[in-house]
Amino acid sequence: PPLCLDKPPPPHYLGAQHLFIHHLYTVPLAVPDTRRIPMNLHPLTVHFPIALLTVGALCDTVGILGHRDLFLKTGYLLLILGTAGAVAAALTGASAAETATKIPDIKADLEQHETLSTAAAWLSIALTLARTHLSFTKRFAGTLRLIYLFLALVLAGLINVSGYTGGHIVYTYGAGTGPAMKHLAAPPPPSR
Repeated sequence: PPLCLDKPPPPHYLGAQHLFIHHLYTVPLAVPDTRRIPMNLHPLTVHFPIALLTVGALCDTVGILGHRDLFLKTGYLLLILGTAGAVAAALTGASAAETATKIPDIKADLEQHETLSTAAAWLSIALTLARTHLSFTKRFAGTLRLIYLFLALVLAGLINVSGYTGGHIVYTYGAGTGPAMKHLAAPPPPSR
């Protein structure tokens, strides 16, 4: 008989997929604290644009200077994916910053990280739009390619410096780590 998902499966369903479904019914789910989800999403999203935009700039360098079409196509794809990741990282970073601003003495370093990250996100959007336009109008050649390459390498540097400042915020202030978040969530001591 077909498996009914309204109740746990009977014991005679011994297939691996049925044991997995039985496991879903018998093991309690750990539901994350929704107040921490934005802070927890930022570390998940930041690594992708760093890697994608850096490797994309390297592919573009090989493609443009070495006249390799496959590397140019790969660099373009990585630019698009990296830009999407940069936008996601910027959005989750804005949410994470709301919590991080409660950490004492973090303001200057947090502002530096936000400035670098915002600049990197906007530059990646601008480069993606420019390259798309130039590619579709068949003008992605010559001097425009070299200007694009220079800006792509600037973007790779910028996104890596942004990542470094973000790591500095985590390792120096504990932003997003369990101990720091527990300390921020703890009620203030009673005043006398």
